[in-house]
Amino acid sequence: MDQGTESLKQNYLKKELYTLIKKDDLIFDFVQEAGLDGLWFWDLNNPENEWMNAKFWTTLGYNPNEMPHTSSAWQDIINKDDLKLVYQNFAKHCKDPSHPYDQVVRYTHKHGHTIWIQCRGLVLRDDKGKPRRMIGAHTDITKLKEVELQLQRQVNRYHHVIEGTNLGTWEWNVQTGETIFNERWAEIIGYKLSELEPISINTWVENSNPDDLKKSNQVLQKHFEGKTSFYEFEARMKHKNGDWIWVLDRGKVVSWDTNGNPEWMIGSHQEITKKKKDYERNRLFIEQAPSAIAMFDNSMCYLAASQEWFNVFKIDKQEIVGKSYYEISPKIATKWEINHKKCLSGKIIKNNAERIQNDNGSVQWLSWEFRPWYTNDNKVGGIIIHTSDITKIKREQELKSLLEVAEKQNKRLKNFAHIVSHNLKSHSGNFEMLLDLFAQENPEMQDNEIIQLFKTASDHLSKTIVHLNEVVLMNTSVKDNLTELNLRQAANKAIESVLAIAIENEVIINNNIDPKLNVLGVSAYLDSILLNFITNGIKYSTTKRNSYVTLSADLQDDYVVVNIEDNGLGIDLKRHRSKLFGMYKTFHNNKDARGIGLFITKNQVEAIGGKIEVYSTVDQGTTFKIYLKYEKN
Repeated sequence: MDQGTESLKQNYLKKELYTLIKKDDLIFDFVQEAGLDGLWFWDLNNPENEWMNAKFWTTLGYNPNEMPHTSSAWQDIINKDDLKLVYQNFAKHCKDPSHPYDQVVRYTHKHGHTIWIQCRGLVLRDDKGKPRRMIGAHTDITKLKEVELQLQRQVNRYHHVIEGTNLGTWEWNVQTGETIFNERWAEIIGYKLSELEPISINTWVENSNPDDLKKSNQVLQKHFEGKTSFYEFEARMKHKNGDWIWVLDRGKVVSWDTNGNPEWMIGSHQEITKKKKDYERNRLFIEQAPSAIAMFDNSMCYLAASQEWFNVFKIDKQEIVGKSYYEISPKIATKWEINHKKCLSGKIIKNNAERIQNDNGSVQWLSWEFRPWYTNDNKVGGIIIHTSDITKIKREQELKSLLEVAEKQNKRLKNFAHIVSHNLKSHSGNFEMLLDLFAQENPEMQDNEIIQLFKTASDHLSKTIVHLNEVVLMNTSVKDNLTELNLRQAANKAIESVLAIAIENEVIINNNIDPKLNVLGVSAYLDSILLNFITNGIKYSTTKRNSYVTLSADLQDDYVVVNIEDNGLGIDLKRHRSKLFGMYKTFHNNKDARGIGLFITKNQVEAIGGKIEVYSTVDQGTTFKIYLKYEKN
């Protein structure tokens, strides 16, 4: 098919398409929906009237059915600076049809992020050439623009990095020998870049030490073979003044040909002459030291490190010379950065014991000393850090201290329990006797509800003291003294004890526990557990609704699970779960709260072989699940 025939074929297909578009709206709809991200048609005689197709709005996150066909609708969400550009191009295009109405603008998506749109348009004119309508199309180029912006940021970042580190940079085509150096690369060996022209790989070879060049080629070959992720070598180069200087040469292959051979490689040169001299003097001593010791330059880059240093800081065996301390151990390095700066100014910094939180959550204790080292001209060349891991010693000290505290507390608690059980017994007896005398003197008050509540409370107090005395007198562990207890009876006893405050606070207490359920426990503990949870349900009730505390129980495996549910204030478990049962922890502004009840109750439950779970929603209520040993097990 010759070119003329091909052109004719295209012409008739074009005419056929135009005809179909005029006859069949579906074809036009397909073109605008599939090929564009928005289509608009503007009445220039009535500028507020503008039709936008559905995709115009969906691209920007809006519901087309809710958006008006007005020009002001999109002008409110376009970037104001870009709107000025739109008006400028519109004016130029109206004046001169050959000036394209084509610009990239930013819209604010309904969800708040930026949408980049390429907006093109064409003014339609009347017979006299006056603009009367305008048609336009949108193309969403957000992804392309984001890639472009990200690339530019990376370029800027790398440019600043190179300038800040004062590195010489190089690019090398391994296959052709084409080489590109920056000006700093030439300055390192005493030249201006123009003095070294014509630049090629031979420029490098001719200025390199022959012995080092042979070794560097071996290291380079390993990188080409994929045995190392990058190329790194310390080499000597001939300076313009005739001296040999040391450079740290680093590089990496960034492109490969279709056969898998290296193509382009990029890298850097860093002069390390002074560092090399000082480093060689101290390297062997540091590497062979039995303790954790490392040597750094003024930029906190490694010069040497002992094997114990790798062990203490859990660094995988790797070549760290020349790498930044902040790169190898970023967390702890950042923490010590201020001390590094002080040491680089000539100060000696010490810490006999510092607590370190590792990334895996473990705790490590270190003693350390930062000491500056000096060059031959008596200037600070860097830092020597000596560290000892004292975690084991610290843990032994903490454990010993905790044992001593626990022993003292146990003695105090034992003495306290003896005193309380003895003294309360006397006071309880006096209280009970006074009630009897009052009843004898006032027989008409025998059936008074308040007097009955006093008697009930007195009886319970006496029994509690008896039980407490039994606990104090136990010579074996609590778990060895568990007895069979009826759960419903214990609950009724606790409810009777708090009935007065329940009535006062208008809280209904429901006991739905099966009368046949028995648990293993210590009577004093079980009474205290139930009393604490019921009292809490009353104490933290709310006036917003009819308050209740409901007790129920069910069997789960080897346990009887007691459910104590209220509809009170609730607890924010996201904030307080971890400290819910801690000593002196309170979670509401109750002036009577001391933060001791839940702490004691949890210890009592665990002492008789149980456990506690809690479920709560703020302003809805709380359910405590107390797991107690089932009597039949």
